Order: sequence, then C-alpha cells, then structure tokens
Amino acid sequence: MGTVQILGLIVLLVGIVLVGVEFILPGFGIPGIAGIIFTAAGIFLTGRNASERIMVGVIAVVIIAVMLVVSILVFSSKKIKSPIKLDTDLPGKNLFIDEQDMEYLIGKKGVAVTDLKPSGKGEFDGVKFDILSGNYYIKRGAALVITEVKNNRIIVEEEK
Repeated sequence: MGTVQILGLIVLLVGIVLVGVEFILPGFGIPGIAGIIFTAAGIFLTGRNASERIMVGVIAVVIIAVMLVVSILVFSSKKIKSPIKLDTDLPGKNLFIDEQDMEYLIGKKGVAVTDLKPSGKGEFDGVKFDILSGNYYIKRGAALVITEVKNNRIIVEEEK
C-alpha cells in the first residue's frame, strides 16, 4: 500500500467520522458536507483503479449505513437523550382549544384585520383570531360577527 492509499484511507475515515457526527447533530451543516467531500476524496485516493474504488465505496456506504442504524437504535432508547428529539413536555394543561371551549365566541362582534379571501385574521375583544368567511370576499376593516365554530374554525359574516 502506497503513501497515496494510506492518505486516502485516513481521509476516508475522517469523512466517515464526519458523516457520523452529522447523525448526532441536527441539521445539514459543515460536518455533513465535509464528511461527504472527505468520503468521496478518500474513496478516490484509496482505490488504484475503478474496481477498487467501487469496492471501497461500497464498504464505506455499508459502514455509514450501519452507523445510521446504530445511532437510530441508540437515540430511540430512553437512556440516552437525543439532540434532535424534544423529550420534555411543554408546560400547560391543554395546549389546544377544544371546539366546545370556543363556542362562547359565537355572536361576538369584531373587525377584519386583513382581507378575507375567504380566510384571514379578525380582532374580537382585543384578541386576533384566524377566521374564515362564508366563501366570499370581505375587505379589511369591515365589521364582522362570528356565526359558528366548526372543526376548530371560526366562521364569520359581515355585520349588517
């Protein structure tokens, strides 16, 4: 094995380690890009001909795949905290408002903050909501009244 092949093997190993770091760190950043470049350069430098480069490339892909499976298994266990997955509960009893809790809005009067085409924003008692008109256009600033709450959607009509 010549000097170029030894250098290629070192570059290949650095590339595989950088790809492994990318499995741990969220996002596609410098370790992932550098890992791909180093891995490709290592494959090119390690093999003396096309068949050796293909064989080294297949071995590198198998090693990376095994590392991916191991990292998924390790981070899916509850013993090790994943840097990608949120494990803590958000504070608050209910984070979503049920449709029954929104029924008090029926009959409230407000104003369109944006044009409703048919969706937009409206302000009712100083609170802004995402709202829907009854499939027709309502200009910004128009007086509104909430007519129904259906599937957690607030449906409004122009006040007459």
